[in-house]
Amino acid sequence: MNSLFFLPITLALGILLGNIYFRGLWMTVQQLPNADNPILLTLGSFFGRLAIAIAGFALVVMLTKENAIWHLFVCVGAFMLVRNHLVRKFQPEIPVRNFIQDPIASGNER
Repeated sequence: MNSLFFLPITLALGILLGNIYFRGLWMTVQQLPNADNPILLTLGSFFGRLAIAIAGFALVVMLTKENAIWHLFVCVGAFMLVRNHLVRKFQPEIPVRNFIQDPIASGNER
């Protein structure tokens, strides 16, 4: 089959795998304070997410036997783009001071 046919599928699968992995990580971190056994929760979540991600990457390699490495690069790239997007989405806003107009706050008193 044509290798270009699988590129959008590979991209979509990478986005799906990234969402499953990193949103699962976020849900795990949110559940840790209330967990009865946080070590079991952490390890179970990690190995479950890892198994899903490896199975998805293996599926990409099996579906695209020719040029599989390029499809794997696209899938992993989409996976990491989802990570970057979710980091920006969930990262708290930090107020930025203007140290040029406020020299006392920066410690540069004159």
